[in-house]
Amino acid sequence: MKSTESKTRRPTVSFIVTCYNHADILKVSLESILAQKTPPDEIVVADDGSTEETFEMTRELRRQTSIPLIHVWQKDEGFRINSSRNNALAVATGEYIILSDGDCFYEPHFVEDHLAAARPRRFVGGTRVHVQPERRDYILAGGSRRISVFTPHTTKRLHAIRSHFLSSLTSYPNKPNDPVTPENNPEIFSANFSFWREDAITVNGFDERYVGYGGDDLDFQIRLNRAGVGWYKIRHLALAYHFTHPARPGDRQMVLARLDEAYRRPDFRIPDEFGLARALAEGPERIER
Repeated sequence: MKSTESKTRRPTVSFIVTCYNHADILKVSLESILAQKTPPDEIVVADDGSTEETFEMTRELRRQTSIPLIHVWQKDEGFRINSSRNNALAVATGEYIILSDGDCFYEPHFVEDHLAAARPRRFVGGTRVHVQPERRDYILAGGSRRISVFTPHTTKRLHAIRSHFLSSLTSYPNKPNDPVTPENNPEIFSANFSFWREDAITVNGFDERYVGYGGDDLDFQIRLNRAGVGWYKIRHLALAYHFTHPARPGDRQMVLARLDEAYRRPDFRIPDEFGLARALAEGPERIER
């Protein structure tokens, strides 16, 4: 009988976490990844110019785990999250990418749930519970990291219910002929997002012309969708918990203009010098493994 291993083997997973300073919060994020029931094959920290304190923390965690923990860094030249993501994608070896931010931590089945939702030519987005400063301070002081619908100092609490049954009722794929546009988007955010690395290569990764906050993740989804990649919005599984912070300033007019261009351009691949091809050719400015 022919082996079915190729049909059942799960893809290798790179978990990419973006960050900028706040090593104490990033440590909570990374520890929750290391505690996953189904751990990733590697963790890649996509650093947008943090100080040495963040490197000291990742070195300490690296000594405590057998999971490869790669720290990729670029100079601090403003909010350049997309180039930091491309730097991480360039060194990632996983077939499947789970992407989040360093101000989030995760329920222990987070990786397992994303993998269960993974399908060829599809990206997946989940939801977040927002953890307010009072609860953040409690957690950073050593308090319980368990989050439920009853946890005080949290918002969007219903997202804390992990249930396959509720997920089957509330999660949904895109409909045929229902493209992602600036006006019609699945509200999938990069703090709880997964996709195939080969699909990211096809569209040349994230557009590094987004400098400042806003629009960068939607642009990537528009181009994935234009390349024939569908989407799936998952609820009540793949639970992420987000430490809230003051709203970041952003250039709204720049964002709207870029998104309009992303939707109207005839192709889905951005120029090499502004995308993943740049990171693959140049390599990271600094990397620790």
